[in-house]
Parts: sequence; structure tokens; C-alpha cells
Amino acid sequence: MSTTAGEPDFIPFNFGALEESYSSLENARVVILPVPYDGTASYLSGSRDGPHAIISASRNMELFDDDLGVEPFSVGIHTLPFLDPVTSSPDEMVQTVSGVVSAYLRGGKFVVLLGGDHILSVGPVAAAKLEYDSLGVIQFDAHADLRESYQGSRMSHACTGRRLAEMCPLLQLGTRSMSRAEQEFRSSAGIPFLPPQRTRELSAHLGNLPEKVYVTVDVDVFDPSIMPSVGTPEPGGLSWAEVTGLVEEIAARKEVVGFDVTELRPIPGLVAPDFLAAKLIYRLIGRFVNPSR
Repeated sequence: MSTTAGEPDFIPFNFGALEESYSSLENARVVILPVPYDGTASYLSGSRDGPHAIISASRNMELFDDDLGVEPFSVGIHTLPFLDPVTSSPDEMVQTVSGVVSAYLRGGKFVVLLGGDHILSVGPVAAAKLEYDSLGVIQFDAHADLRESYQGSRMSHACTGRRLAEMCPLLQLGTRSMSRAEQEFRSSAGIPFLPPQRTRELSAHLGNLPEKVYVTVDVDVFDPSIMPSVGTPEPGGLSWAEVTGLVEEIAARKEVVGFDVTELRPIPGLVAPDFLAAKLIYRLIGRFVNPSR
């Protein structure tokens, strides 16, 4: 942050370390909502620390995106305070998130949720459904997450895709792990999914989704060789180039009305995955947020 000569500089703790003119709520088109919650983790917990790690990493990015040829921060990016987790139940946590997102959508903001637990994604999708008559969801995820319930809860991270599919047409990308019951449900419900070796077929499926879509990214969609910092790793995932290429195609064909990035579980001393997540969010803002809107 620039100051007058002879005065010390202070670096703000917000996404991108942006100065006030680009990070105030009044000036921002984009609102970052960090939610440090991982109440339904079933293998390795710790994604509650993901939002903090992402914001920390983002403060070290170059703000010019050489691939896009623009500075995405120019639309204005405001970072909200961390949302206090609701520990009584995941249902109440999701409802809290939905209410917060609804308020900012009504205010004309583009909301980006940072998780945390992937079940949080149900909140912003429910909020977006109130704003738009027709909405589709594109889910980047190693796992189908189509269980009706898991460990006694219908709002487990393992049920995220199922809850999303109950609200909107759903397309799954990078999926490479599911139970037999999930496969049977996916088949009977006609939910298309493209495992890593078939993501080139994306174009054929985008036409079946509404014009407006919400994008949810579980970072375990990436191969664990570049994204080991997850609670439920799966081999055989997507590369950076593959994910950003798919994002480019989605942006060219659809109006994205919001997105989230979830399930980063930081590993102390290993910051590359944190930086990847931050850079991905910045790239998605650059692709999805039209300065004219």
C-alpha cells in the first residue's frame, strides 16, 4: 500500500494485498467470502485452514495475468472477514452461508466462496437459485459426492453433488471416484460426468446446461502430484493447463454467476498448493467477471 514519503508501508491482509481503492466493498465488483469450516471431514481434517492459506498466498501473486493479458483486480475485489463457523450442524452452517451470499447477490456483487468443507457449496447455489430462474452447476471434483447420506448426515461433503443435483442440472468434471450406489444413482438420474480422460468432450455437454451457471471447484480435482494438500486425494487428476483450459471454454459459452474453491488442506512448509489455489481463484475472476456487468 503506497504512503507519503517517509511513512511506513502496511500490507493489508486481503486477497491480492490490494489497496483500498480496489478492495473496499463500495468499489468492488467481487466479494471474497472465507469460511473456515470442515465439520464433515471424514478422512483428513484441516481444510478449515484453507481460506487463510489461500489469502496468504494471494498476497504474493503478480497481479497482471500474462495469460489473460489483464489485471483481474481492476474490477475490485473485497475480502470479507472470516465467517464464524456454526458447529451445531452442517445444515445450519450451509444456511448461514446461503443467507450471507444472498445479501451480497442482492447488492449486485459477484461472490467467491473460499472453503473449507465442500458441503459449503450448497449455500451459494441455494442463494443463486433465489436470484435466477434457471441455473446449472459445473462441479470440478475427484469424487462424485452423490451419496444420499454419509456417516448419518445428508449434509456431508460426500453428499455435495447429490444436494446440488436436487437443485440444478449438474455436470461433473474430473470425477474418478464413486461408490456403486453413486454410480447407479448417477446413471438413473442422467447426471453427466467427464473423468480426466474425457474432459475434451466438455463442449458437447455445455449446451445442455442453462445459460447461467455456478462453478464449484474441489481442489482434489487436480492430480495429487501438484495438489497434495487435500483431505481425500485421488490419483490420476487434472493438470493446471487442463483445468484452466476447461475454465476458458466455460467462460466463452456460459455466464458464470458465482464460484467457490474448497477443500484445500494446507501442509505446513509446502506452499505451492496454496499458491496454486490462489492463482486459480484469480484466474477464474479474470475469466468470469466481466467489468461491464
